[in-house]
Order: sequence, then structure tokens, then C-alpha cells
Amino acid sequence: MLRKTALLCTLLLGACDAAPSSAPNIVSIEPEEVMSGEASTITLELDAPLPMKVDYGKRTATVLMPTVLIGGQKVTVTALEQDGRLQATVPSDLAAGLQEVRLELEDGNESVRAQGLTVLPVPPALETLNGDGDPGDGTASEPPSDPTPGSGSECPQQPGDGGRQLQVTGLRIEPIPDQVRGVPFIVTLRAEGPDAARFAGRVQLSSSKGHVSPNLSDPFSKGVRQERVVLDKQSGNVVLTVRVGKDIVAQSNPFKVWVK
Repeated sequence: MLRKTALLCTLLLGACDAAPSSAPNIVSIEPEEVMSGEASTITLELDAPLPMKVDYGKRTATVLMPTVLIGGQKVTVTALEQDGRLQATVPSDLAAGLQEVRLELEDGNESVRAQGLTVLPVPPALETLNGDGDPGDGTASEPPSDPTPGSGSECPQQPGDGGRQLQVTGLRIEPIPDQVRGVPFIVTLRAEGPDAARFAGRVQLSSSKGHVSPNLSDPFSKGVRQERVVLDKQSGNVVLTVRVGKDIVAQSNPFKVWVK
């Protein structure tokens, strides 16, 4: 009888520690696409609650704080829910490309989602006007030799126009209806601002859910681009984001993506 009592006491004392358990699997990451050079927040959804440490003497239960690593770099966990959701801050210095996302528990167990996060490169820069007053790389073109007055061969640029950045103040995405996963559709993009009609550059595309392809549009024509894209994930409240330059960002209306 004494031996049984001693064994029971040992088990109760041991209950103050968390029992070793496998780490919950990472079910999804949102968004799966983030920008290089820009800090952002991602949400990890797990397939089970996080393990807890129970102290029966104090009648307390504490969720074990996990460690999250992205591309091998430890990141800050900003929110933690017992039901299997947590938020983490993605640092701005992650290299562009596919990055591993790893969840580690205090007891050494871990869960890994290989290539779980896509870090997109810095968006394309805004174009500059070349010496002809047309979009280019900022290098002025050579004027024709000995232009004949009235012949139409004079250089048409305005004073101080060469090398000036295009005055594009924004982008606009025309309304997007609900779509079907894996089925291409057209997104109409429009530049805005004094030089909108001269914009012939490319923009970067990303999705709030899953991945959008391509991530880089083809060149605009007279400030408009109708880009053929496809989404790989079924979800509601999907939002597309387009970027160009340092500060120009536009988002679409929320829409649903269905399964065929």
C-alpha cells in the first residue's frame, strides 16, 4: 500500500511538467507571399492546439511558447492562441526566394513547412524619361546631327524633361469577380497620374491567399495592362496587390476563389 501511495505522489508531481509531445503541423500560412525589404506579419494555422504546462498545485495551465524560424532566422511571435493560430513578424532582410518555415517547441519537437513562404524581390522601379521625352532608362538619346529647321528632325523633348521620373501617382485594379482555382483570368490594371498614359513599365503582383502567377506583369501600353493570371488556392476574401516603385501600391476588391 505504501509503495502504491509513493508511486501516485510521483505521478502527481510529474504532472507539473508538460509531457513530451509532437509539435502541431503547420496547416497554412497567410499570406504566403511577402515583399523583400518590407517587414510584414504572417499567420500560421496549426492542426492541433499547442501543448500546455499544467501546475496542479497552483491550478494553472500555461501554453508552451514556441519558437518560429523563417529561412533559419528566428522571428518574433506577436500573438498566440491555444486553438492553433499564431502570428509572427517577417523581418525585412530576408532574401528573395522560397523560405522554410519551422516551428520549434521547448521540448525539442518541431514541425517544418519546406518552401512555406515566398519572399518576392523588390518591386520594379518607376521609369524615367529619356532625352526624347519617352519612357526609358534615363539615358538621353543623341540628337540628330545638323537638324534642318522645319524638317521635323528637331529633338522634341521639353526643357529639363530628360532623366525625369514619370509622374505616376497610383495604380488601379478594375473590379475582379469570383474566380476558379487553376483557371486563368484577366486582371485590368491602370496607371494614374499626369504621366499615366506614358507608363510602359511592369508591376509586381501578389495574393493574400496562396500564390498568383505570374508575379511580374508584362509591360503596360499607354498606361494600361490586361494581365492574364492564375491562382492556386481555394479561399474567400482573396485580395490581389500590385506594386511599382517605392510607394505605389494598389489592392483589388475581395473576391472568392472556388474549386472546379
